[in-house]
Amino acid sequence: MEFGPIFRAAIRHRARTLLIVVQVALSLAIVANCLSLIRNFKGYMTHESGFDDDNLVWIVSEPFSPAFKEDAYQIASIDDDVRRLSAIPGVRAATTTGFLPWAGGGSSGEVRVVGGPAIKFRTQWYGADPHVFDTLGVRIIRGRNFNAQEYEASAERRTQFSIIISKALADLIFPHEDAVGKRLEDPDRLEVYTIVGIIDKFYSPYGGWPIDEYALFMTDRNFTYLVRAEPGKAAGLVPVIERTLLRANDGRNARVKTVHELRSDYAYGYQLAVMPLNFVMILLVVVTALGIVGTTSFSVAERRRQIGTRRALGATRQAILRHFLFENWLVTTVGILLGLGLAVALNIGLVTLVEGAKIEWPILAAGVVLLWTVGLLAALGPALRAAQVPPAIATRNV
Repeated sequence: MEFGPIFRAAIRHRARTLLIVVQVALSLAIVANCLSLIRNFKGYMTHESGFDDDNLVWIVSEPFSPAFKEDAYQIASIDDDVRRLSAIPGVRAATTTGFLPWAGGGSSGEVRVVGGPAIKFRTQWYGADPHVFDTLGVRIIRGRNFNAQEYEASAERRTQFSIIISKALADLIFPHEDAVGKRLEDPDRLEVYTIVGIIDKFYSPYGGWPIDEYALFMTDRNFTYLVRAEPGKAAGLVPVIERTLLRANDGRNARVKTVHELRSDYAYGYQLAVMPLNFVMILLVVVTALGIVGTTSFSVAERRRQIGTRRALGATRQAILRHFLFENWLVTTVGILLGLGLAVALNIGLVTLVEGAKIEWPILAAGVVLLWTVGLLAALGPALRAAQVPPAIATRNV
């Protein structure tokens, strides 16, 4: 392979060469970051929550009767609802809780260690009854569950609370200690929370803060419920649950939905985001390929007599084909090297200013292989036509 003619051709047609280099560099930078974003989005959509999502049903009771303004009536109504929901055939467990899986948000708050450094930890924060973990399908791996006395005390004004937190939050606050028995407080030191248990896996997407795996539960009553159905029966229980609640008390409305539907709705937003990213990547790759085809074709047409002369001097068709493919590969590689730097710079900007994760080397490697492949395939057609140029073309118009 003679490098001299390749470099001289590149220098002679600087604008054309620079155009392809810039086009390849920009394509790699954008495609690599699109792939990184798509990978992150798909990770959000397929992340395991740790809950029995396929068999969970979410219920919201929306009271409008004046009777619900009385605290005692509210408490009695909520407890009665949980009993009725638990008694429905096909229901494994039911709970009153403000927690809604796959809502993309929820309640949150800050805590810090009692007597420790003034470091605040933000976490998702929900009220529930002692049945919440059986309903979610989550194990308590250390400590214990809430007891009946703690649940009954949730109706009282108090400053001391028992809480159960997720393992991720326990590892964050107490990385080298057992968190059970430790005490936390709110930043204003008005309330104290004693950790009585730690649950296993917890993941619920929360926009605004990176607290998807951090959770704190305390005893409380809510007009929202979760029901865990027997496998495969969740969808069929939706109308039954609605009728059961309205039959018990028609001074309210009831909204019932499977958590599987909620998760699908959550994933749909990311699916909508993935579609334009795929379109942008395909468009960039096609435009880059067309640019390489056009530039290489023009170069072949412009150098037909030169090709013919080389053929007359003994160059084989394979040598001509190899020459143009290697020439394209060199130009594409220069663009790829420039694109790697642009890709990292663009990723830093996205992570800093918008959203996303640090780009990983497998994504960059995939982008490099893609652009190399596209470059060679795009140049293959014009290179094959160059290889077909006969030696006699060198003597024409002389």
